[in-house]
Amino acid sequence: MLRVYLSVLMACLLASSTTLVCAATLNMTPDGIMIDNGNMGQFTLDYPTLMNDAKQTPYKLVEKVPAGKTATVKYDGGAQLDVTTDDVGNIALNFSKLPADVKWFKTTMLINFSFSQGGHWKIGANEQAFPAAKPAGPKLFQGNAGDLQLTNNQGKSLSFTIPPFSYEELQDNREWGWSIFAWSFITPMDHNVSTYKIAVGSGGAGDGKPVPVVDAFGQSKLQDWPDKVKSLDELKADVESEKAYYDSLQPPVGDTYGGLPGSGAKLGLNKTGFFYVEQKTNKWFLVDPDGNAFFHMGVCGFGPSDDYTLVKGREDAYEWLPPYDNQFKSAYLSGHGNEVVSFHLANTIRKYGQPHTSEDYAARMIGRVKKWGFNSIGAFSPIPQAVQTAHFPYVSFLPLGQWDDGIPRLPGINETWDPFDETNRTKVEHNFAKNLPRSADDPLLIGYFLVNEPLYEDIPKVVPTLKGTFACKRRLVQMLNEKYKTIADFNTAWEANADSFEALNDLSLLVKTKAAAEDMQAFTGLFFESYFQLVSSTFHKYDTHHMLIGNRLQPGTINNEQLCRISGKYLDVISFNYYTYALDKDFLNRIHEWTGGRPMMLSEYYWTAPSESGLVGGLEVASQQIRGLAYRNYVEQAASLGYVVGIEWFTLVDQATTGRWFQGFNGERANSGLINVADRPWKPMLAEMMKTNYNIYDVWTGAKQPFVLDDPRFTPAGGGTKTATVPRAVGPIKIDGTTKNWPGIPPEQISAKRTVQGNNAGDMEGTFKLCWDDANLYLLATVIDPTPMKNEQTGNMLWSGDGLELFLGSEKLDAGGPLLFTDRQVLLSAGQREGRFYYANAPQQYPCEMIVVPGVDGKSYTLEAAIPWQALSIKPTPGTELRFDLAIDDSTDGTGRKRQLMWNGTDKNSSDRSHWGRAKLLP
Repeated sequence: MLRVYLSVLMACLLASSTTLVCAATLNMTPDGIMIDNGNMGQFTLDYPTLMNDAKQTPYKLVEKVPAGKTATVKYDGGAQLDVTTDDVGNIALNFSKLPADVKWFKTTMLINFSFSQGGHWKIGANEQAFPAAKPAGPKLFQGNAGDLQLTNNQGKSLSFTIPPFSYEELQDNREWGWSIFAWSFITPMDHNVSTYKIAVGSGGAGDGKPVPVVDAFGQSKLQDWPDKVKSLDELKADVESEKAYYDSLQPPVGDTYGGLPGSGAKLGLNKTGFFYVEQKTNKWFLVDPDGNAFFHMGVCGFGPSDDYTLVKGREDAYEWLPPYDNQFKSAYLSGHGNEVVSFHLANTIRKYGQPHTSEDYAARMIGRVKKWGFNSIGAFSPIPQAVQTAHFPYVSFLPLGQWDDGIPRLPGINETWDPFDETNRTKVEHNFAKNLPRSADDPLLIGYFLVNEPLYEDIPKVVPTLKGTFACKRRLVQMLNEKYKTIADFNTAWEANADSFEALNDLSLLVKTKAAAEDMQAFTGLFFESYFQLVSSTFHKYDTHHMLIGNRLQPGTINNEQLCRISGKYLDVISFNYYTYALDKDFLNRIHEWTGGRPMMLSEYYWTAPSESGLVGGLEVASQQIRGLAYRNYVEQAASLGYVVGIEWFTLVDQATTGRWFQGFNGERANSGLINVADRPWKPMLAEMMKTNYNIYDVWTGAKQPFVLDDPRFTPAGGGTKTATVPRAVGPIKIDGTTKNWPGIPPEQISAKRTVQGNNAGDMEGTFKLCWDDANLYLLATVIDPTPMKNEQTGNMLWSGDGLELFLGSEKLDAGGPLLFTDRQVLLSAGQREGRFYYANAPQQYPCEMIVVPGVDGKSYTLEAAIPWQALSIKPTPGTELRFDLAIDDSTDGTGRKRQLMWNGTDKNSSDRSHWGRAKLLP
């Protein structure tokens, strides 16, 4: 039977070059084969992934070189794919050097959501309309077939003929909160056949109406909550009721800039006419231009931003859309026609009877936040003239952006640009000379952030893999040449096989030896020195009055002694985007010490109450009041440390119900605001916030003890039930230890205080992120460990060495006691680069793709893993809640565990699920 199958397969493969009539044009891009079918739109057929018998992908794409009608794709393990197309729609996939265990290839293509409006699909004999409303299940088709035809509502079609015996799936991604369709096929591979063909044809036929999920005020129709607006009359009546509300608020009187009157003389602070930081009696103060202490109580997104949402292509999701006319045109994002709208602005237009203007809006919002005790504008905010009129302090960003300022980012390293590139260096000089002088004498400007959330931890992983077209790669090669002198010595140290140092420029280098890690540690330090020295020296040429206030780092980035020590030499203030339930003072103290004792701002954070807002995402709490209590705990604990000089809440207004606009159909949609989409303040939260804001100077100066929230989740030792949010992956996840295609969420933290077994963990700790797609739960963790990657164990003993343990359960979430049959304990060893794994409490073993990357400092490692949902007996859907916990196991010799840290539970987790935390899958 196998011989018959192979004979038929080979014959069909060789015959599958059928040419269809094709008016579409085909070209190669870095993302795949781009098919342009005119007014029907563009489609991208991803380059194939290679799969083994278990449908896992052990050989990842490592290089894609598109060139017009051809492309060369290379994979781990040496496999290569040469893709060619012609002018009549034929695609040839020519594979070579395939590893013996490769049995299948898989290709995916996204289909525009406009097909939900009268479009049809046909696979084999199955033909149906694309659903206008979200179907009961996501799978529109599953089965073996050899073709696909798409027809839009204008009768234009696009057809594909694919290799025989392929398994096809067509799905509606609204199941996961993404308004798009996806088609994929998996094709069996015969190692006696090298070429597989696809034919694309274009030529020449529907209707249902989705139920709106957003009401006329931009609120979710799927649930109710206190203070939800129900009518236009109710919205307009808020004008009078809110006047009485704001008139009732009596914040303390500040100085001209909002600082503490008289504190300058009392504390002996200097008056310079600008904001600066000064240390007095071992306490850092931010000082305003009047010479008084000023605790920066900022609000990020102080203007329409995340409340804008993309409506084009999903108009039927809304009960009402503002007309694009004179009355409501100002609710639409300028430059985007009628495609992107803010329901928040539309509501203010209806509420006040006037079009939106940035000046009126800023003046109104400044008046509000002052009443709540905030004294300044945070990041990501426009600064209209109303800010000057109100004499309201603000922060800004240096002109180092990718789009507006022309400084490109390094591929694979978020918000990181190449400081060795002479064009970049010239651009920095030009941008600073052009932009900085206009605000150099503005006393309201507190200081400049450099960039937002650069992931510098990826520098030692990514730079060695770049081509020599990048100056940083050439500088790395120069450093290696200077150190090793001969290519033979380099090859020995790095376990490489290069012909010359010149050849290293275009080689993808793997950091797999201790020597290589030490070299990348040295190079990363050189990178930081070059970056911060360039920015600092150039900045002070054009602005001598203002401060550099940091890069708004995430926990996994700031937890780097080398980065902290170098940046601390050049920055006035360190900024840290610190999302957490519990403020870990030991962690913050260590960062403060590493930076040379620099003052700090906690520059981004918020909590959400989904049950009282209709919005999902973020660090969840049960109510708006608890959001306010969480704020009190966080801000007062921070202010009491003696070096935190300010905070910035994210954001002024809740994110849009259908997601913030610049992330398309899959944008963040969290209850992050001080006010909601209907322009109503979250009063129970703000009532608590004002208790802190009105008394912050008493806490900051030590006259009053900080508030402590009596909830185990909000103490570093834990003990409550924390919830980890698990967003959907934004693209294919490559298991390589980097953050590419990971959602931009802050990581969860496991501090040394969470030691549940063994002696004190000292400086040992970790951070982790989770995300998901249809196939896998993904984990990306970084562990700080003085003796990293020590694990000689195998199988069910992997816990007795360095590594991680995941605890997951999908049933009886409120039940404690022994593990259920469907509960899983997944052991992940950190002892080897390729890792080892074991599924405990499972009926059988399953695959798990993983990698362990040593830190270049020799004191850490990053572990990334793709855990199949099949192995967890879980069918993932958005909103699914799981029992979840994560342990860090530590060994000093690889043969026995010395200590264990736990995110939420106890050292009894492997036998008792009572204290596991939770995880929630987001759209």
